[in-house]
Amino acid sequence: MKCFQEICNCSCGDSNELWEATTNRELNSKLSLKELCHSNIGWFSDKSICDSYELADWMDSKIFGIYFLWHKDDYCPTHNLFHMKCLYVGKGQIKNRITRHFYSKDFSENMLVYFTYYDLPNRLSKYYEQLILDIFNVPFNKSENKGLNNLCMYFTQNEVD
Repeated sequence: MKCFQEICNCSCGDSNELWEATTNRELNSKLSLKELCHSNIGWFSDKSICDSYELADWMDSKIFGIYFLWHKDDYCPTHNLFHMKCLYVGKGQIKNRITRHFYSKDFSENMLVYFTYYDLPNRLSKYYEQLILDIFNVPFNKSENKGLNNLCMYFTQNEVD
């Protein structure tokens, strides 16, 4: 489904073939890229809108895994889907890492940042994070970001509410 070619120019979805081929070759049990990117969705506003941020009680501070920060890039009225572009991928204790990003990164250009995360053991989080950075160019990641493709997903209205 590529309904944003005029707007996005990143051929969203094409890079999933490389993801599938790599995980099929390297892992016995694998997660789809869509499953990783569409789990446990939340959001926060940039510091210029809200000067403090707390994930409060809805997220356990012990959850460890991989997480993504997203920008809602555009909307496709044909498919009723939001085009989301990945800004950052990381791993660690999710609640602490996302809170740290709120306070340390400048998201003023994006204003509203969505996040998704997937609970995984450290070694799998490292693997998936590195594979994403090898395949995709994620703009807020500075180290080991060798990928050439944009990481984009389509989210439903329910997912972004």
